Amino acid sequence: MQLVVREDRRPLLVMRECEKCKGTDHALLSRSLDNEQTVLLTRWFHCVKLPPNVLSADHPLTALFKQSKEGERIPHLFFVDPDGANKTPLPGDQSQTQLWETMFSYLDRAYEGDAKKALKELRSILNQLDRIDSQATEIRGRVDKEIEKRGPDSDKLPKMEEQLAKLEEERKKFVDKELELRRSALVEAKPEAKAEGEQAKDADPKAGGADAK
Repeated sequence: MQLVVREDRRPLLVMRECEKCKGTDHALLSRSLDNEQTVLLTRWFHCVKLPPNVLSADHPLTALFKQSKEGERIPHLFFVDPDGANKTPLPGDQSQTQLWETMFSYLDRAYEGDAKKALKELRSILNQLDRIDSQATEIRGRVDKEIEKRGPDSDKLPKMEEQLAKLEEERKKFVDKELELRRSALVEAKPEAKAEGEQAKDADPKAGGADAK
């Protein structure tokens, strides 16, 4: 597991590519529902995508998808703490509700902070950035038309350029706020989450370690 985790202490989302499926992302993203929330939640996970041959016996990470018993369905993805504890496999055709419940359970345990509140704030910021980009696009269109109609010396251009400058300044503030939110909304792992992982290892020496070979 250490080969995958390295220095990243976020909870892991590990997906395997499948030659029989229509791409790895289809195991995570719905083909018919809105995936915005799923995509935003992945920002707080250490996401790892592995090739189809990860199931081969000679692949160094094959133990990550090893069946615990014969005939058991091999998952397309799984969530796990960085120490290997609390592994939750998903088949790839899970419901969006089940996926979100699983993701929130890891965020609630692994981070200080309210994941649902952080997600709501992040969505609000992204909506504001969409608004700003839409307004800027509309103004640039008017600038182009004005230049085409009256030339680059038109007395209407300075006001439009001033509007664009204000929008760019506003955009920068929201971008900075977005980056800060992603960094600080959910911060370092809770002590109890670390303790749970250690207790799991003490109770079962194989817990979190078998997959690291």
